[in-house]
Amino acid sequence: MKHEKITEIGKVQNSFLNQSATGQKILVIVPHEDDEINLAGSIMYAYVQKGADVYCAFTTNGDYSFAASTRMHEAEQSLNKIGVTKIFFLGYGDTANHYSGGHLFYHENEAVISPAGHQETYGSVHFADYAFQMRNTHSSYCRAAMRCDLESLILFLKADIIFCVDLDVHADHRAASIIFEEAMGNILTRAGNTYQPTVFKGFAYCTSFCAPKDFYAHNIYSVPLPKEKDDSIIGLSLYEWKSRVRFPVLPECRGHFLHDNILYHALFKHASQSAALHAVRIVNGDTVFWQRRTDNLIYQAQIAASSGNPDGLKEFKILDLNNVDESTVLLADHSWYPSMNDTKKEIYISWPNKQIISLIKIAGNIKSYGHIKHLTISFDNGSVYKLDALPINGQIISFKLPEDQQVSSACVRVEGAEGSRYGLSFIGFFAHDYEISAVNPYIKLLINDDFAYDYLIPSSVNTCQVDVYQYNTKEKIHIYSLDDKDGWVDSNCVVHFTPGAHRLYIRAELDINPDCYDEICIHRMNWYYLQKLHLFQYVEDKFLTFCLKKHRKYTHIRHKYLKKL
Repeated sequence: MKHEKITEIGKVQNSFLNQSATGQKILVIVPHEDDEINLAGSIMYAYVQKGADVYCAFTTNGDYSFAASTRMHEAEQSLNKIGVTKIFFLGYGDTANHYSGGHLFYHENEAVISPAGHQETYGSVHFADYAFQMRNTHSSYCRAAMRCDLESLILFLKADIIFCVDLDVHADHRAASIIFEEAMGNILTRAGNTYQPTVFKGFAYCTSFCAPKDFYAHNIYSVPLPKEKDDSIIGLSLYEWKSRVRFPVLPECRGHFLHDNILYHALFKHASQSAALHAVRIVNGDTVFWQRRTDNLIYQAQIAASSGNPDGLKEFKILDLNNVDESTVLLADHSWYPSMNDTKKEIYISWPNKQIISLIKIAGNIKSYGHIKHLTISFDNGSVYKLDALPINGQIISFKLPEDQQVSSACVRVEGAEGSRYGLSFIGFFAHDYEISAVNPYIKLLINDDFAYDYLIPSSVNTCQVDVYQYNTKEKIHIYSLDDKDGWVDSNCVVHFTPGAHRLYIRAELDINPDCYDEICIHRMNWYYLQKLHLFQYVEDKFLTFCLKKHRKYTHIRHKYLKKL
């Protein structure tokens, strides 16, 4: 029996990728032109194919080294490659870390001069900045103006799902992340607010642009756990690796070769950044984000404390920085700390109307000055719950109430602690175990913790262990073979091949909802095929790297001598 050609691989199905998103709006917010592909290229492409209206917004013009018109034109071409045509440029300055003129992050209302010499937002001949589009006037280069523009954009679109950059090492990334969270917090805490989009935060660097060069392999790898660095926040607060949300990707965004990968072609359009050279880092079998729930009931509550300032607990922002320039993450104190002489050490939360609460999420202080050992949470209906020690690093724990509570107020009391300074960085009260999300629950089959699609194994291998990733569901999953003559799956999720079987299609689905499903195909390939694939990948890698480096040199020579592309 002949094995299928490489180009025939990519026919397996997944409910998330197949379900229609017609009528949904998706907004991606990034600082620089090329970050959109680093952060969310495959997810934007997926939602375009699902029929959603996809928007992309850039907070800066990317004009630190190249003209804004160049970066804007490249972004338009790149996004058009993946089907995105609705683009906003907020028009703020592209700034490097330790810029001598001062980053707008440090200037609430005072306009600063960007490295390109501007004190207000601007666009180009073909692309007006957002403020000018909406108000026929430009915004000042300051933090308050960017927050106002982001808030205006979010409310103007009212996207169902928002993907936003997080605290990468670059000052513009950190500023965009924090100012977005401030804008989102202003919206969520407005009196009577009903707009609660599904929000995902992700990294354009450590899980993408600066990830390992791992594309060329027999099977596409998922995003690996980044190495521990001073500039990383993974492991702090909600950013536990096991808590990441993993989205599957369409065949056009994976495969064995870059020359027919749509993300590579999108990256190639960012010639000024030589972005295509990083495709071997950016293209993976999943794309990774952390979900930020917007249905926290505390946003519409009144909050007070027996001592200390608890206002930060009502903000959408969990992590904060005073300095966005240093490579080391220097977290600002954003937690509630009770006074050491406070005998109560209590936080009081109240609502104007009764709320149904089924889940509580809570986190201690992120900095390690002290540690809460015991907590009591009481409600005005008389229910009292005791919690033991909170994890270190502000990691968030979930406490599922034995039964739903209908209450108007709550009190959180620190019963025992150690250290010189201890407190809380997050409190969440939720009506549902899972956020009522614009993203339906989905599942994805795993092999070696990588998202599996068409998975190649040597023909000498007779068994293969599989597992399942679940998003927003913990229901029982049924895994079975679609053709019993080729093999079967046992109760321990081990795939067994019958003698002579060359491939086996595996399907996983929720027992209570077969419309939530995933399919993979495991191919048993002979040694010759695998070696030929390895050789072809090696040749493509060397050839593309050579050509892209020559193209980079040509691009920068043009810029150096013509001053403008």
